[in-house]
Amino acid sequence: MFNWFDELKASIESGIKSGIEAGFVSMIEAVTTGVKQLDQFWQVPEPAAPYQQIRAFTLNDRPITQDCIVDTGESWRIESYRERTVLLFEVAPPDVEECLLSCRAQMRSANLHKPAKLQLKGQNVAGWTFSRHIAIGGTTGWYSCEVPFHFKKEQSTGNIQIAVEFEGGGVVWIKDLELLQAPVKKTVE
Repeated sequence: MFNWFDELKASIESGIKSGIEAGFVSMIEAVTTGVKQLDQFWQVPEPAAPYQQIRAFTLNDRPITQDCIVDTGESWRIESYRERTVLLFEVAPPDVEECLLSCRAQMRSANLHKPAKLQLKGQNVAGWTFSRHIAIGGTTGWYSCEVPFHFKKEQSTGNIQIAVEFEGGGVVWIKDLELLQAPVKKTVE
């Protein structure tokens, strides 16, 4: 007697179930696409040619932040007792539309209970600061580090900054600090 009702109910339940499944599938596809786009956004492209040095920083150069930096005769010794950012140098942005920048240095650390980061920072047209970094922690000997950075003139305003960000107390030494530049290898899409 109520077959039509049972059939209608089954049809509605089936439609809801398939709609929910389709909704989940489209949501998963959207998230996957978003993750891929974010991954591409953060990825530094390949250089089209070898990096060329555009600036070498020596002990004769005076870091911007002075209160925690000591010239040891071989390196800068940077000591922090708390979370803070130590601005080392600012350089004018490259006079090209797009390029790769690389900040290279020799670093060592002592008594870092939380990481310290060598950063290459810029600011976009909306006023947001964006950066790339390499972290160091604990107590280490000298080692080479490199911070790659994808520079795009239309997305950047102001100078490029080189800084050390402490997440807690400790000591970092830096020497042989240099900034390099290379053209971006164009990808075919």
